[in-house]
Amino acid sequence: MSLLQSWKESLLFLKPENIKLLLLVTVRTLYQSYKFFILLFLLFVLFESNLWQFLLGVSAPFFGIIQKILLVNLFFLFVLVARPSVKRKSAAYFLDYNCHFMIWALISFLVILLRRGQDFAWLYKASGFAILPIGFFWILFWLDARCTIENLLLSLLQAIKMFVFNFPFCLLFFMIPFFVFSLIKLLVSGALFKYLEIFIFILYICFFTNFYVKRLHDQFHLYFR
Repeated sequence: MSLLQSWKESLLFLKPENIKLLLLVTVRTLYQSYKFFILLFLLFVLFESNLWQFLLGVSAPFFGIIQKILLVNLFFLFVLVARPSVKRKSAAYFLDYNCHFMIWALISFLVILLRRGQDFAWLYKASGFAILPIGFFWILFWLDARCTIENLLLSLLQAIKMFVFNFPFCLLFFMIPFFVFSLIKLLVSGALFKYLEIFIFILYICFFTNFYVKRLHDQFHLYFR
């Protein structure tokens, strides 16, 4: 499959009937997994320093750092929840991927450690238009493989390849949430924006996960021989 042909096929998802189907599947994914999303979201809220300051008058500034670490790892868990699986989504399902999660958490911790003392806004800035789609694809490819460092690196290459072969679609659907986030930030307070951003990000994860499944089916020979 040529690169231009693949780009053309990815843009066919913009046809009303195709995008409507993709959005409906996204809503269904969100509905089927909303309990897990809410539970993980509450875990994030638990380390809200302003909440503890309001309830108990306790100042816990280090909770902000914990939230930033959680944010990176919740990204992985949200993708794990959103991905389709023949397995029942239960504690056993998540434990099956404990090795994947531990390696991801270790990588996240090392990156954050290297950035110690700097403004954590870089977590958002580093997720440029290439990083976000590639990040989704990377985790999804890796979750479909055995938990080894070799597969981790191979999955990254596969993710880059999927991004390149679907570049127009990935570019467009990165720009949409970027503008949505920018608009919301102008309309709401910083504290509320953080949580609205996570909610929209969950929708975004569900959407790109379903796009990944469809394109993997259509382009299987590009990624696996």
